[in-house]
Amino acid sequence: MDIRSILGTVITALLVVTIFLIVGSQILGFASPVGYVETDSMEPQLDPGDGYVGVPKPLAGDIGPNDVVTYDAQSLGGGGLTTHRVVRETDAGYITKGDNNPFTDQEGSEPPVTEAQIELVVLTVNGNIVSIPYLGDAAVAAQSTISTVIGVLGLGNFSAGNPGIVITVVGLVFIVIAGAYDLISDENARSMTRSIRRSATLDSRLVLVGVILILALPVLSVTALPSGTQELSILSTDRPNPDDPSLIQAGTTTEINSTVQNDQLFPMVVILEPETEGVVFAEQVLTVPPGETAQTKLQLSAPDETGPYTRVRSKTFYIHVLPADLIAGLHRIHPVTARIATMGVIFAPVMLMYWLVVGFRTISLREVHR
Repeated sequence: MDIRSILGTVITALLVVTIFLIVGSQILGFASPVGYVETDSMEPQLDPGDGYVGVPKPLAGDIGPNDVVTYDAQSLGGGGLTTHRVVRETDAGYITKGDNNPFTDQEGSEPPVTEAQIELVVLTVNGNIVSIPYLGDAAVAAQSTISTVIGVLGLGNFSAGNPGIVITVVGLVFIVIAGAYDLISDENARSMTRSIRRSATLDSRLVLVGVILILALPVLSVTALPSGTQELSILSTDRPNPDDPSLIQAGTTTEINSTVQNDQLFPMVVILEPETEGVVFAEQVLTVPPGETAQTKLQLSAPDETGPYTRVRSKTFYIHVLPADLIAGLHRIHPVTARIATMGVIFAPVMLMYWLVVGFRTISLREVHR
């Protein structure tokens, strides 16, 4: 195998891995399984810019002290994903701390971390984090490149974080690199003779899988991006305020409106679920037409003990291509089951058309030598 073939294989592998990372995290609704830290809070195990591999929370099992987790912080660092170590567990949630920090996150303004906030459990071996040096620097450079290419292509209205745009731009960059290498590496070795020979075969079903993966990205974005959890801060108090629903009489329940907005071009089925105790929905399955809203009642309960508490609810979007009750039933089995079923309905016509036009057969590839 010559250098050009090796480079082509590496480029193909990188693109496939990129696709599967993005598609997999979109389908399962998890954060990207590969991340990096931006600060020195986890030194010496993770320096700023070092990457790590995370196991999605539902697959990681029980969490305990000494586990390193990536959680969605409420106030720490302005909010957003934070990677710190669990130091102990309390009734209110986990107490977390950066290895290099002198105090825990909860000694600051961050409340105890709930199960619903945890996105990933960082992969460790014998207590040591499996790190990927300079991954953050590479990610920042890649994002800058993607943003530049998006601007050059006149797609400035799209975000550099849009999965479909990322895959398209990455593919274009890889193609340009491969083409440039082909031009400069073998130009002097070309001859004017031309021969054509059979070089390989390809199963057309693999082509179909690639087509479905590429088409699935924007469809998955429509449902996965608006899905997620939402935290509600309440105060259990002896002096509630009727004008502030977050102040609840200790040991009682209050009722508020919960509104779901569908900003997509497709009708949606939205499933609402409590992620912590003290949250009850009047209706958990809503159907929302494109560009409209739906509303249900949400009951929030305050414990007998006064003080601040966090209540967490989740919403999961599915394109309304199956009956809402069927989607809800599949969701109860597992959200992946519901996603596969709805995606199957959407892409069944594509697969049928491909089978009628191309068929499931072996495609012969020919290579031209000059």
